[in-house]
Amino acid sequence: MAVIHPDVRNTLLYADAVHDHLLSTIEKMRALAAEGISEDKDIAVKVDMNGQLADLWLKPGILDRKTAAEIAKEITRLVTTAGQQNADQVAELFRTAHELPDFDALVAAQGSGDTTEPVPETQADRLRV
Repeated sequence: MAVIHPDVRNTLLYADAVHDHLLSTIEKMRALAAEGISEDKDIAVKVDMNGQLADLWLKPGILDRKTAAEIAKEITRLVTTAGQQNADQVAELFRTAHELPDFDALVAAQGSGDTTEPVPETQADRLRV
């Protein structure tokens, strides 16, 4: 039966922790969305993490009250503002993504790290003569 060296086991444990940390940060980034609403509440936008328009709502009858140019200008302003909010949040998440767990603290939390753990035999190992 094969044995995993404690240093290898600890390194694998750390790699799993870093992987989980990074995936968690990516999921938080993907979930980011900012919303903007015009002062007169005629237009609402939702912007994704990339600053792209994800949803647009126009109050019924808005074309009777405003010109297309006014509507376009307001949509552009709202998307730009919401996109900047998201960019700031993504930058903060990006900074926290680089705050990796401490290797020594992680290993200490899992135990002394001095024991060796047997690796289960594979079918190929059992067939070897």
